Amino acid sequence: MRTRYLTAGVVLALASQAPAGAEESIVSRLDRLEAENRELRAALNRHESEIRRHRDAVAEQQATIAEQKAMLEGTPERLKDVEAGLAEAGGEDAWYRNIEIAGLIEVEAGYASPFEGDDESDIVLATFELGVSSQITDWVEAGAALLYEEDETDLEVDIAYVTLFNDAVSPLFVTAGQVYVPFGAYETQLVSDPLTLEIGETRETALQLGFVQGSFTGSVYAFNGENDVDGESQIGGWGGNLGYAYEEEDRAVTLGVGYLNDLGDSDSLQDLIGDNRVAAIAEGAAISEDPTERTGGWTLNAAAALGPFTLIGEYLAATGEFDMDSLQFDGDGARPSAWNIEAGYAFPVMGRESVAAIAYQGTSEALALELPEERWMLGWSVAVFDNTALSFEWAHDNDYSESKGGTGESADTFVAQLAVEF
Repeated sequence: MRTRYLTAGVVLALASQAPAGAEESIVSRLDRLEAENRELRAALNRHESEIRRHRDAVAEQQATIAEQKAMLEGTPERLKDVEAGLAEAGGEDAWYRNIEIAGLIEVEAGYASPFEGDDESDIVLATFELGVSSQITDWVEAGAALLYEEDETDLEVDIAYVTLFNDAVSPLFVTAGQVYVPFGAYETQLVSDPLTLEIGETRETALQLGFVQGSFTGSVYAFNGENDVDGESQIGGWGGNLGYAYEEEDRAVTLGVGYLNDLGDSDSLQDLIGDNRVAAIAEGAAISEDPTERTGGWTLNAAAALGPFTLIGEYLAATGEFDMDSLQFDGDGARPSAWNIEAGYAFPVMGRESVAAIAYQGTSEALALELPEERWMLGWSVAVFDNTALSFEWAHDNDYSESKGGTGESADTFVAQLAVEF
């Protein structure tokens, strides 16, 4: 900043140029100019003080920035150490890089006219399922899934397993954990599960040994079921299956056969048998709460696809009769069975994939399971968005006759389902 000072010469010049009689005015102006000079000097001092304060503040900020920079300079090195540690754990092929997460949500609105009683309708969260799996190494795969079904299943661990398998080295595999044992296929293109599943689906904590060789697969498995036969809690449940699959271009065929040494350990039968035996004891029967023998089951399934057409067939049955205290039908021990015959046709609707299906299903000696003797079904499903399907299903059931303990009546059910996979 520059400041101009009035010198004595300037003052004299101004005085010499002033007209006569204006001396008092010149003196006054000199006083005023000297006062302004003092004010300018004071302003200069204030500005110099402000400059010093700003310099001090800048110096302090520069010191802080330097300190922060010094602290940040160590961050990349720490990150490098972490990355190096992860690389030692497997690098690009590490298990945490191979995690896959998948989920399913199904919301259903339904209307039912049952065999007896008033009509019913409801909207339910039919399925919420969330699964995760990872290929840990070339030999080890692990997976688990959570499942919730409104009014049916509380949120729980549905499956959790570890599989040891490397098809590049050996056709053999080992799976251990809580799984659905390979007894039955239960394939369908409709909303509702087939009646074969209602009898045979079995979830157990099992050890499974199997093979995959070309188009053929097979396995044997063992588990400790819920039924403590003769009161013994042992690994007494076992089964096996064989399968064949062939596929080329627009055609495919699958075949399967399975055996389970205790059909009473299936998810539907194990609780029912226990309740029946407890009820019999309450009525005075001299029996144990657990069965004294095992009743096996077998299943046969096949499916074929030819272009837009699909055919599915499955049959499942007990190998013998259950004792009357465990499961009875028409005054004797029951020998339940079920079947499903289904046909489907795929076709586009406004550029979206859709499938129409028709099924005929039935059971024999399965009245205690509250299953119909005969069922006809029609269904249609369309992909409204990617991984999002809207499905409709109508089912007509015929109950067992009154002479066999049923109502002899018919029932109808209509279901609309919105399903999203992610």
